[in-house]
Amino acid sequence: MLGTLSWSRHRRCVSALSVAGGALLLSACGSAGPGATEPGNPAAGSSQQPATVAARSVIAGSGVTSDTAFCGTKPITLGIQDGFGTNGWSQSSMAAVRSEAAKCPNVKQDVSIGQGDLQSSLSQINAMTAKGVDALVVIPDFGQSELPAIQAATRAGTKVVPWAADAGGTPGTDFVTYVDWDPTNNGKLWAQWMAKTLKGKGNVVYLAGPAGNPVSTRELNGINSVLSGYPGIKLLTGSKDWAVGNWDPAQAQKAMASLLSKYPTIDGVITDDGQGTAGALRAFTAAGRPLVPFTGLEVNQLGCAYRQLKPANPKFEMATISSRNWLGRVAARKAIAAAEGTASGEPSIYALPLLEDSTAGKAPACDSGSSQDTFLDSRLSPSDLATYGQAS
Repeated sequence: MLGTLSWSRHRRCVSALSVAGGALLLSACGSAGPGATEPGNPAAGSSQQPATVAARSVIAGSGVTSDTAFCGTKPITLGIQDGFGTNGWSQSSMAAVRSEAAKCPNVKQDVSIGQGDLQSSLSQINAMTAKGVDALVVIPDFGQSELPAIQAATRAGTKVVPWAADAGGTPGTDFVTYVDWDPTNNGKLWAQWMAKTLKGKGNVVYLAGPAGNPVSTRELNGINSVLSGYPGIKLLTGSKDWAVGNWDPAQAQKAMASLLSKYPTIDGVITDDGQGTAGALRAFTAAGRPLVPFTGLEVNQLGCAYRQLKPANPKFEMATISSRNWLGRVAARKAIAAAEGTASGEPSIYALPLLEDSTAGKAPACDSGSSQDTFLDSRLSPSDLATYGQAS
């Protein structure tokens, strides 16, 4: 039996996934909340380009480094604000930021979480600005609605580094830099893997976030750029749209069930988050359909599900990309370095590779000794999570 998952790629709600007696059960959770960009989203349209050699080094180490030159020596206060901060994804992301800042004895931390409320998030950012924090690392979960507060902090002299949710604006003017992954690259990787796994032939669906959202749109652009070279693969959901899963397992299950009812043959499922994958798996099982290749984002629970479900589903394969909580380390270093006047030559936008690929001897990881909402690629110890994974 797999336990409860308090996580979402889009940092939304809680789902449960269990395997018992050969049946896959995935419990639903609430619908998406408001916001110009989804919580945990990558950039909707950053002008910054992903680096190559330097980025690969950071990615390989999940942002872990022994170098503390970024700390400088000047006593400063680092504000840390997360618009949600209420689930496993948030806990790991908070721990990545705070544990990195804790390397610097001259850096005091001022931490707040918005608990999914826009006004609370704005008030917290404004309060930190009023107190004169020297630097601010923020996940602006409500997108452009938070940009004015970020701009005000910058005008007041605070070195702001947003990450993991794009508020818009201009790097170097409205904030120091924006740290995240490249969603177009995600779409390309998923499509390339799917085309190879299906040997260039088959019916594929794309199950993603809210209708028209910029992240899923950029991922679809990446998918289209690859699949255009594979005439034997048909994207049943079309080149301009997708099955709306709202980054929510309940909605994803409904959308997948509708697709299964409409199409007697679906050979592969491209999802752009872990909860969408969970909902789609549930729909397949409920319909009595054998599992097919899936894409998603890494989390311990999905790895354990793969381990249990694979023997009865020989065509079930999985490829994942890192949930990138560890990019909080990069964001912390950049914010502190900007306030200290020290060097920070790391890239800001990362074209992440496939982290797990069951077809290439890299089956999704399952650590039975860790909680189901553990993000193994974050490389955070239980002690780190307990000490730094919360506001207090």
